[in-house]
Amino acid sequence: MRRSQFWLLTSFWMLLIIPIRLGSQQPPPQSPVPSPVEQNPQPAAAPEPHGDPASLGSIKTIFVVPMKNRLEHFLTNELVRWGRYSVTLNPRQADAVLSDTTEIAMKDLMLPDAKIRKTTARTRGTAFLLDVKTEKVIWSVAKDPSQSFLLGGEKSTRELAKEIVQQLKEDLKIAGQ
Repeated sequence: MRRSQFWLLTSFWMLLIIPIRLGSQQPPPQSPVPSPVEQNPQPAAAPEPHGDPASLGSIKTIFVVPMKNRLEHFLTNELVRWGRYSVTLNPRQADAVLSDTTEIAMKDLMLPDAKIRKTTARTRGTAFLLDVKTEKVIWSVAKDPSQSFLLGGEKSTRELAKEIVQQLKEDLKIAGQ
């Protein structure tokens, strides 16, 4: 057996054994006494959208800024497949800009001969929809870019894009649009 295989198997067994031993050292759970609030539960409040619903409804066309790991390609694909918004390759034709950072030089982006470069965001899994006219963030989301090692490690860029657009769909649905 090779050394790397040995360490992989040893690590796997350690991950299985340690939780079992820790679980056996914990005292047995006691039955909780329900509080008066738990006895008469209130209906859950409706979830809040991740942005300004009125501004989201006024957006018709989105420009997707180039991002790390070609995320813009997958976001554009998901937005086009959804069909709710038009996606443009010209930022001057857009109502909003979708980016992975808020550090966008909007005025430079709107110049006729603007050189559009990839963002330099240090995070992965964030998305911001910025209003072109007001330069305000009208919607944002932060998705977990990774899973546990045993479940496969980092999510693909495609999976991340699907989750981001799905959150936008859900937030529009919550806002009633």
